Parts: sequence; C-alpha cells; structure tokens
Amino acid sequence: MKKEFRSYNVKSIETPTTLEVWEYIDDAVVYSVTVGDKASIQYENADNEQEQDNMDDLSAGEHYDALKRKQKHYEEMRWVIARIVDCNFDDKTKFMTLTFKENIQDIAYTNYEFSKFIKRLNFYLYHVKKQCLKYLAVWEKQKRGAIHYHIIFFDLPFIKTKKLAEIWGHGFIKINKIDVDSKDNRGRYVSKYFSKDVEEKTYKQKSFFKSQNLILPITTRTTQFELSDFSNENVVFSKVYSRKVPDFYNPLNIGSEDISFKTSTVRYTRIRKE
Repeated sequence: MKKEFRSYNVKSIETPTTLEVWEYIDDAVVYSVTVGDKASIQYENADNEQEQDNMDDLSAGEHYDALKRKQKHYEEMRWVIARIVDCNFDDKTKFMTLTFKENIQDIAYTNYEFSKFIKRLNFYLYHVKKQCLKYLAVWEKQKRGAIHYHIIFFDLPFIKTKKLAEIWGHGFIKINKIDVDSKDNRGRYVSKYFSKDVEEKTYKQKSFFKSQNLILPITTRTTQFELSDFSNENVVFSKVYSRKVPDFYNPLNIGSEDISFKTSTVRYTRIRKE
C-alpha cells in the first residue's frame, strides 16, 4: 500500500462535555498514513511510549527514568479512560469490584479468569456469544498482594448481586451506581485506579480492558483552529509547555542512527461545552 506523510499543527479531542485542544506553535506534527488505513502518528505525546520488558538490566538511574516514563504513560491513560467514560455514561452505568477470596497474585491467571467472567456474564444477560456488554476495567493489588478488578459497565441490565457472585465464582463482588457531583467527574471516578501499582504493571501482562463496542471521543487534526469561537468563561484550563521531538528536517539526521531532537512549544486548552 502507498504511504503518505501529512502534517497538522492543531489537534482536538471532543467528548459530550469537553473539548481539548493542542496547538503546536513552533512547527507542524508529522505523521505517516497508509492510504486506505487509519493514520499512524509518528510523534506526538508520550501516550504510546514503550518500555523495556526486562528492567533488571537497567542501572539505578535508568530504572528510575523508565519508571517515571511508565508513570507518565499511565497518567495519560487516566485521561483516555475519563474521555471514554464521558462518551458512554448513561443512567444504567455501574461500578463493580471483583475480588478473589484466595490470595492470588498471578496476574496472568486472574486476567484469564476475568475474561471468562465477562463471557459468562455476557451470555447470561444476552443469551448470545457475541460481545454485547459495554465496559472498561483495570486490575489493582490489595495490601495483602491479591489481585482485584475495577469495572465500569455501561447500559448494564439489572442483575442481583447474588447472581453476579455466582457467575463470578471466586469471591466478593460489590456493585453500585456512579454518584458524582458533576458530569466532568464521571471519568475520574474510576480513572484514578489505573495509575496505581505502576511498578507491577508491565507490557507483558494486560492491565487495561475495554469492550470493542464503546463510543470513542472524536479526534480531529487540522491546520486551523479559532479559540475565539468559544467564550473565555468556557475555558476551564490552559497551559503552555515544551517537549522534545525528533528533528526530521535536520540535514545531520539523514542517514544517521542518532537522531537529534529539538524543543517544541505546545499550548493546551480544555473547554467546557455548553
């Protein structure tokens, strides 16, 4: 397939309650796209930054830096989760916690049991194997080291707690409605759990789960944006920050394995929609 390079200097992410805007002030962001496929960002924020799988080989300083980058990744994921919650929240949204009565600390095993629970619950409620449940989930470690799961279910039909516990079959279940003081806080209700236990969360074991039938935020990339279209009263947060990005246009980088970086300035604005 043919690959093209495109650029933009404004990115926005929109949910039912919020519009977030990143303005790349110094120069445009370059990304590659295979014609007919979705665009693949070449560099932007650190959302998809990968870590080394084996941190035992790192020095103390490298280990600290890698852990800080991983922490940043999970903090970014808190915002990703909050946006998805905002897009899917309804009056049947529930927050559920699954625990194991045994002190099970094997994440591969608990992930497998969690996956089976979702399939059993889906079949019980909808009588089909096709995925109908709409959910987000993360795991967390208790003080004793045991794994438990936090789940947000959207549009969840009524089901008795006793029946849920029977379908789960491993221990205690708690379920309740999400009661928040404002729409803006819906996603933060559960997203705080995602950045916990960052030392234990690795790319070897999945730590974030979501169904494929969720409504996702609208992401737009363009070269023009008029902040004046919105009232200043609607701007709830704004900041200007610097970041390091690859200098693709530096002649010294051509044919070199050591790519040089440059400083780029970004203006971020979060706007509350009416």
